[in-house]
Amino acid sequence: MAVSRIGIDFGPSAARAAWTEGTDSVLLETLTGHRFVPTVVGLDKSGALHVGDSARRQLLLWPERSAGNLRRYVGTTQRLELDRKRFSATELCAVVLSQLKDLAEERLGNPLHAATIAVPCHFAPEQHQAMIDAARLAGFRVAQTVLEPLAIARAQGLSASELPDGKAVMVCDIGALHVEVTLLGAEAGRFTVLSTAQCAVGSELIDEKVADHLGRAFQRQNGLSVWPHRKTLARLRLAAEWAKCQLSDSELVTVRLPSLLTLADTAVDLVADLSREQLALLVEDELRRALDVIEIALRAARLRTTQLHAVLLSGGGARLPLWADLVASHAVMRPLPSSAPEELIARGAALLSS
Repeated sequence: MAVSRIGIDFGPSAARAAWTEGTDSVLLETLTGHRFVPTVVGLDKSGALHVGDSARRQLLLWPERSAGNLRRYVGTTQRLELDRKRFSATELCAVVLSQLKDLAEERLGNPLHAATIAVPCHFAPEQHQAMIDAARLAGFRVAQTVLEPLAIARAQGLSASELPDGKAVMVCDIGALHVEVTLLGAEAGRFTVLSTAQCAVGSELIDEKVADHLGRAFQRQNGLSVWPHRKTLARLRLAAEWAKCQLSDSELVTVRLPSLLTLADTAVDLVADLSREQLALLVEDELRRALDVIEIALRAARLRTTQLHAVLLSGGGARLPLWADLVASHAVMRPLPSSAPEELIARGAALLSS
């Protein structure tokens, strides 16, 4: 049977799409081998809009011609300006969704008619509607939204009907810009949101901390500042993201950036080590704020950690072991394992759409 509907995770920095085959979910893979499309839209010199890696690079180098973190503006009246042209967030989100739709249809070999888009718990009704409008602009005839924690729970195979009385599920989403903690209970065989809390700590803030660390290491080594040089800062930011990802599997990583800075025809390289222990120290304050959010969510739901049935971690940031260690130290249990926590929302949205 041909697939006609997909689930979509439209995050602040990346969008992912998935569909079901039998009881399993399949994640969309782009032509470049990536399992995501950056949620960045750029305006090229000809005045055409483009999406993906090229738009993301353009955002770092020429932010006046690009727009990222589109979800932040969804449901508002604010117009986003790209090189003096103005667009609504709904219009730009539709460009990203259209790209996902085209890629998925090419992979599946048939048209798609329906989309289930996962959104965070804090979204207001007008934001839900704006995402639905964007999906319709992108060519989906039918569109609906689902809350991200419900998608995560579904992707992890949890069922509300099997949740013991008086117990709850804690979902910690380590996103690009926020850590969001949600407590789920069960009512009439369905998961319900008991409480949710968030703080402005996420993967991108960690990238900034690592980039700053690398920039200071370069300054100590060479007596030169990277801060006035836009292209150099863009390379540092990409290197910081790479180093953070490597520390998901390694205790130590070496960052090598040849010719990071060129002055008076002299190229200066950066070689710097970063360990998991150093990373934990760099983001110590951020980790403490995330712990506070866990406590706020528990208090709002009037729950104790002993009433937790399971703890789920999602988002790209969840690949870093320090998050699992942090949550386990407070929730008195290890999070359920996931080989690709950044894919859980899209997979769950697909399963809930079928």
